[in-house]
Amino acid sequence: MKMKLKNLILGVLMLAGVEADAHDFTATVNGQRLFFEITNKTKKTAAVTFNGSIVDKKTLEISGIVEIPSKIKHNNVVYEVNAIGQKAFAHANKLKGIVIPSGVETIGDFAFEGCDSLMSIVFPGNPVSLGQGVFFKCPMISDVTIGSDWRTIDLTMFRWSEKLTSINIPAKIEKIQGVKKLVNLSQIIVDSNNKNFTSDKGMLYSKDGTTFYACPRAYNDKVVIKEGVIKILPGALIDCVNITSIDLPSTIQSISFRETSRMKKLESIILRTEKSITTAYANNDGKFLFQIANPATIFVIKSTAKDSFYASLADVAGDYSESLGNVPYVVTQPELPTKKNFKSVKNFNKY
Repeated sequence: MKMKLKNLILGVLMLAGVEADAHDFTATVNGQRLFFEITNKTKKTAAVTFNGSIVDKKTLEISGIVEIPSKIKHNNVVYEVNAIGQKAFAHANKLKGIVIPSGVETIGDFAFEGCDSLMSIVFPGNPVSLGQGVFFKCPMISDVTIGSDWRTIDLTMFRWSEKLTSINIPAKIEKIQGVKKLVNLSQIIVDSNNKNFTSDKGMLYSKDGTTFYACPRAYNDKVVIKEGVIKILPGALIDCVNITSIDLPSTIQSISFRETSRMKKLESIILRTEKSITTAYANNDGKFLFQIANPATIFVIKSTAKDSFYASLADVAGDYSESLGNVPYVVTQPELPTKKNFKSVKNFNKY
């Protein structure tokens, strides 16, 4: 019985070892030795893969900028390169740039894990399905080209980058995720032909200009929200801790009281509305409230709107929710602005 069990374990280990040696052939492309796995002999497709065992953490000899070929020839057969396999470039610590050709449809889990010199990524025009942790522990990524035909983009894949400060959104993008995952992002630039989004001073808006979607977390300037904006999405500003001033347009109707709760550097909030707006709810009662991290924050309002703001001002510490029926958050007394925090002006010419 023990002998059978020993042989079974040995067989499993041998099988695992065979499966782990992924590549079927190698090819030298522009002086770089790449490894390929034939994924479909009938359709003649291949994937860039790893050398040896997937559990190896050896440093690859690949260096500089690598342009993956769209086609590769082996034994007189031409294969279409349609994938980058899991861990294909893992721990290639001299890799500085990667150009991915059209036709690549998938990039496997942890494909570029530990590429700590990788700075530039050029994706193909066609959409690509990405696995988990594709750019895990890639801190130097600073230049990313997103595919022109992509419909969605999840920026979470770059969350390990310490250098990505700007991102360009192509014309066909319909959905953007993970903006707030990028700690050092300071600018979002949207293609002028995009039908869903637009950008202004590095911040993200809906194309029609009525919704403010996001301020990049590393934004380091006064925030001036464009006139015409009606709604600021919850969380759009909350992580932008370097903001010193927020200028809200006369059209604003919806903003969460929590947006300013982490802004210790915030000095002023300019409210151009003709009357108070509801930013929080307590016991189903609408209130004007901004949870302030800096008790010296000044609220600049119109003189004609002063009575309206004072009448709706939240002045009791306790539980407040962002909208009716939502989970409440505790606001302490030092976080509540008082009438002393308000400055009324006849016009905003100085602001």
